[in-house]
Amino acid sequence: MPNVPDVIAEEFAPLAVRIATRRYQKLAFSAERDETLYLVRKGIFLARATLPDARQKILSILYPGDIVRSRAMPALEGTAITAASDSGELWRVRGSAMKANAESNPTLAYAISNHFTEQTARLALHNAVLSALNGDERVAALFIELTLRVGQTTPAGTTFDMPLSRTDIADHLALNADTVSRIVSRMRAKGLISMVGRNRIVCRDLEALATECPLADALTHMHAGKAVKHADADTAQALTPASRS
Repeated sequence: MPNVPDVIAEEFAPLAVRIATRRYQKLAFSAERDETLYLVRKGIFLARATLPDARQKILSILYPGDIVRSRAMPALEGTAITAASDSGELWRVRGSAMKANAESNPTLAYAISNHFTEQTARLALHNAVLSALNGDERVAALFIELTLRVGQTTPAGTTFDMPLSRTDIADHLALNADTVSRIVSRMRAKGLISMVGRNRIVCRDLEALATECPLADALTHMHAGKAVKHADADTAQALTPASRS
């Protein structure tokens, strides 16, 4: 069977309005009667909302292939999608148009159902991370997820550009920003990760990182196989021992 995100993208293509995004760009959901659907095509996005005490809450991390429905978002003020990558692309489709296509195309309907099931499973796993793990284990879980999802293999380890700010990480993991900083410092001291510049993370030893998180096996089952396997020459050069911090 064709890859599920590819099946969905093929059907979205003639219906979609393509939106190129920059980091921190926000796309609010409209109150129109016809539901809006977004398909993530490039980059990483955050579904977020504002809680009654004015705190921001990241509801989920969205990866290429993910679908966002306005009706699937909670009725909280400021519910929106925010770009976390420097450049990204979303496809926007009217719900009525996609509904008509799905009703006439069982393969598409099945693909959409399967992908929403996967996204729901990811959300359930994230809820387990928040309810069952301590702060160090939660940060390890996030780093494992990002390593598996968007990591690139280099001679120095598996690297990825951190798409979340320190405050975003704190919001996503129900921690405070200072606690996140202390946990990341401990991970660096243990040799689990290193930093290149301000945002690039190198996972030096994924197996060792996995021992820091009791839910590592579930995270691996959920996210493994999604990473780009090889970084380009510029990335590899940037990660030579002389440039590590």
